[in-house]
Amino acid sequence: MKSLVMTVTALLSLTLVGCSDVEDAAKDVADDAACAVAQQAMDEAGDQAQRAVDEIGADPAAAERELKALRDGLKSLEGQVDGETGGKVTEARKALDRLVKQADRARSGTPVDDQAVDDAQRDLDAAVEDFKDIC
Repeated sequence: MKSLVMTVTALLSLTLVGCSDVEDAAKDVADDAACAVAQQAMDEAGDQAQRAVDEIGADPAAAERELKALRDGLKSLEGQVDGETGGKVTEARKALDRLVKQADRARSGTPVDDQAVDDAQRDLDAAVEDFKDIC
């Protein structure tokens, strides 16, 4: 009887460990998929922001619209990722906020602060690159 109880206990513990492994594997797959989607959004934000920044002088209203759309996309992504990856998304979104302000200035006829644009673009690029390293 004692060996039967030990055998059942051992099998039960193996089953529970197996369930835990399956749950962990499923979580890893979900995390990898979320990371891939977030990575694509971050890459696109970096690339499209550069094009929008290049257009601030020629068409500030269009640049502002594009930068706002990118910022809003990252803002919605912020709620989907957490930890260090979420922090990098937030950094990128904050850099886009600063770029939106500069595009708004240009649209209203106020000279753009080129240093602020360069700093924001550099911060955005750094957040995108750091995100790649983490994710």
